[in-house]
Amino acid sequence: MAWLFELLRLVFEPRASSAIAALLVGQPSLATELTHICRRESHCRVVAAHPADAWAGASMRRNAIRVGWLDPRCPFHHGDPERFSTRGTHGLSAAYSLRFLGDCLPPEVLDVPMVSAIAAARRAQAQCRHHGACTVEARHRLWAGANRTPRPRELSRRRAPARPRRRVAAPTPAAGASTAG
Repeated sequence: MAWLFELLRLVFEPRASSAIAALLVGQPSLATELTHICRRESHCRVVAAHPADAWAGASMRRNAIRVGWLDPRCPFHHGDPERFSTRGTHGLSAAYSLRFLGDCLPPEVLDVPMVSAIAAARRAQAQCRHHGACTVEARHRLWAGANRTPRPRELSRRRAPARPRRRVAAPTPAAGASTAG
């Protein structure tokens, strides 16, 4: 029976899940990146839906159905639209990430750290395959948006912004003083 508890601990412990998921998808090098994502998104604590992002669930679900990432015939893909916003220890959009796990799954499966880690790892693989984002930096750029992160060559060309020049006021003649020379 002890082996069962050890297995459950690994499935529900976010850091261990990140490392194991990287191995399961055949890319052990993803372990560090998945752990960093876990730290950034949930401080590597088990979490379900991220309340601050719940407002986006309806549009995320609508968009995912439109592009075929969610199946409108699946009974799990109906109900409260907030369920399809950001979820789990790796902060994945349920609407956009369930496709990395299967065809007809409820968004709540992403609340299990091991499942969240596997979805995040498969998402990283898809980003490499479809967008050429095969490095941590490239995936971060894809995640943050092209206009939010500088390209590597731009980093070396950036300069500190110029300081505004201090204006020195011209001396004003004292009251009653003559300005004629």
